Amino acid sequence: MRSVEFRPRAAVDIEGIVVYLAYALKMPQAARRTAEELYAAIDRIADNPFSGRVLSDDELGREYRRILVKRYWVYYSFTYETLTVWRVFHTTQNHDVYGFELLGE
Repeated sequence: MRSVEFRPRAAVDIEGIVVYLAYALKMPQAARRTAEELYAAIDRIADNPFSGRVLSDDELGREYRRILVKRYWVYYSFTYETLTVWRVFHTTQNHDVYGFELLGE
């Protein structure tokens, strides 16, 4: 199985999702469940990374893929040894505006 690496922005994205659900919406169980489902899906794609849809943007400089987990897009890339999670966005977020600028961080 590939190891899983979270880029700093992806870790902040997931933390933000959990904090928002738990504290802003006062739904701690939903926050826990969402985090568990995100991490479980990421573990699954580490075993089958080709399952995600390839992003077709030549300006990105590398091949990124994405999968939908509940209402969240998980953007990742992979090598033989490692799956790298770059960003996690809610489907209602306008990630086209700022998200791809930060993929390389």
